[in-house]
Amino acid sequence: MRHLATLHPMPPYNFPLLLDFLTRFAHPTLNIVADGAFWRVVKSVDGLALLRVTGSGAPDMPRLDVHVAASRGTVDDTELLDTIQHVLPLTHQWNGFYDAAQLDMGLWAVVAPLLGLPEIRTATVFEALMQTVIEQQISWVTAQKAQRWLVEWAGNTIEYTGRVHFAFPTPSQIAAATVDDLLPLKITFKRMALMIDLAAQIANGTLDVERLGQLSPTEAYQRLTAIKGIGHWTAAVTLERAFGYTDWVAYNDLVLQAATNRYLLGGSGRIPPELVAQTFARYDEHAGIAARYTMFRWVFEQYPPRTDTPNG
Repeated sequence: MRHLATLHPMPPYNFPLLLDFLTRFAHPTLNIVADGAFWRVVKSVDGLALLRVTGSGAPDMPRLDVHVAASRGTVDDTELLDTIQHVLPLTHQWNGFYDAAQLDMGLWAVVAPLLGLPEIRTATVFEALMQTVIEQQISWVTAQKAQRWLVEWAGNTIEYTGRVHFAFPTPSQIAAATVDDLLPLKITFKRMALMIDLAAQIANGTLDVERLGQLSPTEAYQRLTAIKGIGHWTAAVTLERAFGYTDWVAYNDLVLQAATNRYLLGGSGRIPPELVAQTFARYDEHAGIAARYTMFRWVFEQYPPRTDTPNG
């Protein structure tokens, strides 16, 4: 194992809280917590590298140490570092939101316990898009199980000290699949066909989703929603995960409908999408981040942490 870099995120940055959050995933796939560290396989040039990230220092003086635990093929250190700094973004501009949240007792009760929780990102837009299509209209845990199956099926792996770690499938791998191949995902035929079609367009170069990062959030959103099968929720969540954009509220998310009712309205059960949008509209430019923290709070309260160490 070799040391790659020491990073200093913008405070507040609560790395232990991020590790705690990730243990709430019943079926971890790419972002693994084990031995007090964050593990992630990163693609670079024609190879893969398994990175290990540990944190030290308080949230107001955070430090991350990145090590290359193992690699295969050709990898470039600069590319590895760029990717992990994207996945674990170091510069959340959320202090204005924190200041505003303190003026709203209900919202601050949601946010305060999670202060400094960084929002993890996907390594690519393709990864975010495929994950989000899988998650359409199924439960969070069921979606995780499907995503776990997908990375195992693709077989892009690195083994280290007896544990297998996975990289996300390439567009070419999913493009070459048939609907029958993807049946274990247990999603609709329509969504499997959409995944294959999108992957094929990306693999052959007719659709360049990675270029969305060069556009404004509004333009990127419009490009995605212009694609048949991609609506507001899929576009908003894809761009949130890929780039950390906070421009939209995913008001038609079933979990957000329940979480909004519980934490901000004092009720139980899901509320209509229109009421979700209305509730967060009062936070103006902070609406998207407020909705995100409401979802984070739900995860911490509704899903217990894993106590085992995942194989990968």
